[in-house]
Amino acid sequence: MTAIKKSTIPFLVAVAIAIFVFLKNAWVSEDAYIIFRSIEQLFEGNGPVWNPHERVQVFTSPLWYFMLAFVRMFSRDAYLNVIAASFILWVATNLVLKKVFKNNMILLISILLFSSSTAFFDYTSSGLENVLAYLIIALYILNYIELFAFRDSDKTQISAKNRIKMILFLFGLIICVRHDLALLLLPSTIYVVLKNSRIYSLKQWSVISVTAFLPIILFSIFSLIYYGFPFPNTAYAKLNTGIDKAEIFKQGLQYFKSSFKFDTITLPIIAGALVLNTVASSNKCLRYLGYGVFLNLLYIVYIGGDFMQGRLFSYAYMVSAIILLLRFTRVHSNKYRLITLVMVCLYLVFYSHTPFKSPLDYNNRTIESGIADERGFFFDILSLYRYTHRDKEGKIFPDCPEAYQGLKFKNTPNSITAAASIGVFGYYAGTENIIIDPLGLSDPLLARMPVTGKWRIGHFKRELPEGYAKSIITDNEVIADPRINEYYRKLKIVTQNEELFTAERLKTIILFNAGAYNHLLSDE
Repeated sequence: MTAIKKSTIPFLVAVAIAIFVFLKNAWVSEDAYIIFRSIEQLFEGNGPVWNPHERVQVFTSPLWYFMLAFVRMFSRDAYLNVIAASFILWVATNLVLKKVFKNNMILLISILLFSSSTAFFDYTSSGLENVLAYLIIALYILNYIELFAFRDSDKTQISAKNRIKMILFLFGLIICVRHDLALLLLPSTIYVVLKNSRIYSLKQWSVISVTAFLPIILFSIFSLIYYGFPFPNTAYAKLNTGIDKAEIFKQGLQYFKSSFKFDTITLPIIAGALVLNTVASSNKCLRYLGYGVFLNLLYIVYIGGDFMQGRLFSYAYMVSAIILLLRFTRVHSNKYRLITLVMVCLYLVFYSHTPFKSPLDYNNRTIESGIADERGFFFDILSLYRYTHRDKEGKIFPDCPEAYQGLKFKNTPNSITAAASIGVFGYYAGTENIIIDPLGLSDPLLARMPVTGKWRIGHFKRELPEGYAKSIITDNEVIADPRINEYYRKLKIVTQNEELFTAERLKTIILFNAGAYNHLLSDE
């Protein structure tokens, strides 16, 4: 009985720390309110759109969007909904990790490592899709390591065939969270298929693959028919900028520099995993997980990183921490585990800022090279602590100018405005009025126009074409530039036609995705 209690203590401590750090640091990002407004449009009967007059996918993650939409069926409190959903996903992730490590001491070390990284923990409750990806990644790794005989005895419980099916399904599911996360798990998934190619016939592999990828296949078909494009509008806005690739690459390197400066542990853990499990490890299955981490890092450099400090490193950090700790499952000496535990605890206590130490009044509005501590920027107005201590009499949450400006705009019927920060403002502006986003995140025309002048990563401002607002108000095409006006006329067929299946619209969708109209927005 005593032995059982001793082995349980690290698990209880791990869960307590995981819950404590989550609740203490819980917040919702301003960008999450963009998703919230789109969900409200869905419940108003306008569909999963941003503005009521056109079909645009403003959410990056289809799976996250529809999960929050499901929760919205039971509560109108968007803030509390996303906190509750994130908390459930985070607890579930910890329970899966317990099965991955099968050792409570190593589980405790993993929770301490996660509580050390702002890149990882800042986005467990941000209202963004990170925490959903964490759970799927944990489930993927669980099935992956079990398949490759880390637990030979378990093969009598769950067959290798079922593990393979689950791995492929989870790989397809991670794409429904973020398309770019396919790179993180692609090498290991390919390895699974090649290593077990003889288990199924070619026909069986085809059926299994189609079934596994059915969610993303179905949504892509829906997106192409409904929105007219296979990818979210945010992808076109952020990746279709016209900015020189060398400048984007340089910004990507700045993203690494910023992370190392303000979140020292994240990149060394990732680097350590790459060295030990890609170069120095003879274990191929862990090596292929390392290849995925490397591809993920290359992609981050390629797109110039992000304006949210460390956010894009969170997935690679999770995988890296897990594969490093999996080596400890084969080290039976408690001495090394205890040393590791002490070292991580010392970092938690003495490093200037970790999620574990972060105060309830945390504030950091520093922006360097266009990169911000996003939680530090909004925590003082959008934290769970502020939500629970808000003045419930006559005030709204968050109690900030953008919310009140949104309410004022909502009460101005049949209006249109341009707003550079569309999150909280857009949510409180309601679903009827039209908001033009100069950054192009929610605007299909601006998202496809080249960026001119100064830019900040993730904030690529476009100049509104003369006559654009009037074109929306009058439902005509009166943009001064005839080439842009023609492009907009074609775009309206795709995004604003009430009938989805007319021959003209389907033809225009094909031509848009083939690049037939790109010349209308080029300088040549």
